[in-house]
Amino acid sequence: MNHEEIMMIMYAHKRITRALVLSILLLGGSVPVRAAEPVPTPDQVKAAIGHPGPVPVPQDNPLTAARVALGQKLFTDKRLSGDSSFSCQDCHMPDHGFAVPVALGPAYPTQSERRNSPSLVNVAYNRPLIWDGRAPNLDKQALGPVKNILHMNNNVDLLVEQLKMEEAYRRAFAEAFGDSTVTAERIAFALASYERTLVFDNSPLDHYMDGEQAALSAAQQRGLALFLGKAHCIQCHQGANLTDNGFHNLGVPASSVDYNPQILASIRFDAQRMGLADWALLHSDPGRELVTRDPADRGKFRTMGLRNIESSAPYMHNGALETLEAVVAFYNRGGGEDPNKSPLLKPLGLGEQEQADLVAFLHALTGQQRKMSFE
Repeated sequence: MNHEEIMMIMYAHKRITRALVLSILLLGGSVPVRAAEPVPTPDQVKAAIGHPGPVPVPQDNPLTAARVALGQKLFTDKRLSGDSSFSCQDCHMPDHGFAVPVALGPAYPTQSERRNSPSLVNVAYNRPLIWDGRAPNLDKQALGPVKNILHMNNNVDLLVEQLKMEEAYRRAFAEAFGDSTVTAERIAFALASYERTLVFDNSPLDHYMDGEQAALSAAQQRGLALFLGKAHCIQCHQGANLTDNGFHNLGVPASSVDYNPQILASIRFDAQRMGLADWALLHSDPGRELVTRDPADRGKFRTMGLRNIESSAPYMHNGALETLEAVVAFYNRGGGEDPNKSPLLKPLGLGEQEQADLVAFLHALTGQQRKMSFE
């Protein structure tokens, strides 16, 4: 769905609300300060959001059970880190929405992370990846954390040789790729294959879109109306994965950086290796500017999808907001303070009950992991 179609849906809701107010006045009734948002029909919601479709799979890395099994084995193997102290799963915990319950992700011993570990729920649909969009797809991204000195700090060539030494891995690579040759590319392909299976749907919202209106509580239906209407969430959180795959500056507070020189050192180091000219002068994470080199992109970060969002607190690129209630309150204030803040963010004027309803709706986005079929 394109931006014009989204705006048409939002306009339709405003028109229905005005008609409701006029009807009340004509009947001699009194109108509250603001009439409640009309609850969108299942078809309207399906047009703006819809169900996640088939998983996008590249032609050179077909999704097979053997590759997924190998990828999961690698994902949970602590030897992927330089000192064998933690695995991919330690940064993306299955019981916490494939994220971690702390503001900043785990870092290699003696190092400091500067960003929150993003959830991997439905990551197969995302383009591009990482908070600043530096990775174009899962196959290209998979080895990034392994090599990153701030994350797993491993030498991939050494890792390849270590895996070659183990019979179980040689057998797993043979099953996945037709022969037992271990290469960096095959490691990346296997990890990406596993991550493509982390698809969650079949949520209460999905049932509602299929016509089961009772799948959402009254509060969740009111929250859905706000999501598509007054709260304007749909401007950036649209489509089946509830993201525009874009980048926005929200003015998120950077208190975790302001008082921690080690985190600021990591920000500057990353900016230096990414080739940002003024890396030594930074006092906050430049975000998307690291990739585009465009000063207009400073402080912009990727719009994350909202599927299973209740499971992956805290939120934002630096974990600054601990709860969904805090996130809704932040947007209700019109975001934070930043000279480059997106013009889309303005105070929403949501009352306490409306904020609670919006949080209730976000809980309705939690689904079940899809059972995958393989070639």
